[in-house]
Amino acid sequence: MEEKAEEKTVVLKKKPLTRFGEVELLKAIAILGLPAVHLMEEALEGGFASVGLTKFGTAIILLCAFGPSVFMICMGFGIGGGKTSPKSIRKNGIQFLLIGALLNILRWLLPGILQAIVLKTHLIDDVTFCLQSDIYYFVGLYFILYSFLVQWKMKAPGILMLSAIMLTANTLLTPLTGKYVTNNIAAALLGNIVYVNETSCFPLLSWAIFPSVGVLLGEILKKSDEEKRENIMRRLLDFSAVLLGSFCVFLWFYKIDIIKVLVSPANKYITDLPNVIMLLSLALFLLSLNYYLCKKIGSSKFMEFMLRISTFIIPFYLLQWVIIAWVFYLLNIFGAPAGCFNIGIYAASVVAVTAICIFVTIKFGMKIMKLLLKITSFKKRKPKKKEAK
Repeated sequence: MEEKAEEKTVVLKKKPLTRFGEVELLKAIAILGLPAVHLMEEALEGGFASVGLTKFGTAIILLCAFGPSVFMICMGFGIGGGKTSPKSIRKNGIQFLLIGALLNILRWLLPGILQAIVLKTHLIDDVTFCLQSDIYYFVGLYFILYSFLVQWKMKAPGILMLSAIMLTANTLLTPLTGKYVTNNIAAALLGNIVYVNETSCFPLLSWAIFPSVGVLLGEILKKSDEEKRENIMRRLLDFSAVLLGSFCVFLWFYKIDIIKVLVSPANKYITDLPNVIMLLSLALFLLSLNYYLCKKIGSSKFMEFMLRISTFIIPFYLLQWVIIAWVFYLLNIFGAPAGCFNIGIYAASVVAVTAICIFVTIKFGMKIMKLLLKITSFKKRKPKKKEAK
């Protein structure tokens, strides 16, 4: 009740709509860019991208690594410094795993069954897609891991240190998993924990460091007053800018391709330290920059709109993936020619998918969330009391 009263006071005084608006704004920006990334990704992988569109592919796919790293830092910030019990965090983790499985049924398995019926394709590939590493599987696994670390009284700096050790372990294990794990199903399952091949998009060992950084930020910032918080964000802005600039010079000097360091979470570069340093410094720079931006636009209509998107980030993410997956399955089923997806069709598709997802998310976001929570809830129902005769 006190929090609600405080929020009302903030709005009346025309101050930012939320204390940590920079986090919510960054999440919204990252999520709104997903249709552009995923449409490009699927067009390239399916062989539907035209020559002209392919030329723009790398620039668009760059967002594929940046978006998830930002989202995961923000996710870690959300749970860092909170008072949620380990049991509740663990329950949320299991729900995220179930939401990920539900998404994969809707975007891979169901259209895969239709494709198998029409084109006589092997359904095993679509089943493998449902098992391989993905962002909600990662979130679920991280929540479960984090719940035990909190239960064992591990503090945020210790969690970050453990994540760095996990990243190192992933780097050491990658040559072994790539060599010995050759079965597609086994690779898909193991890829949720450690990098195996290009289908291992978000292994727990290599990606845990991003939400762990967010957890540490949450622990620090949520316990600080506004003056101290501004001082922290100013230092974070300076530090991340210097780190990012210095690291880019380092890569240039040693003739290391910056594009290859950033290009996608589904590649071997996510298993090494350069990729993590680049993504973390870039994300922290934008986060701290957003802090000052929110001080200017915190009470604007634009900020209010972005906060609504950020609130229903799960429905937006699920819907855009289902639409995009079905579009390309149907293109394949109807025998669309290679290269048919040109720049004009791509641009129109990005606008259409984004607009549909925004409309549905804002209008039905709460109902979708309630339905998802109901489907993935495993709370035992209390037995009905017998009426007295």
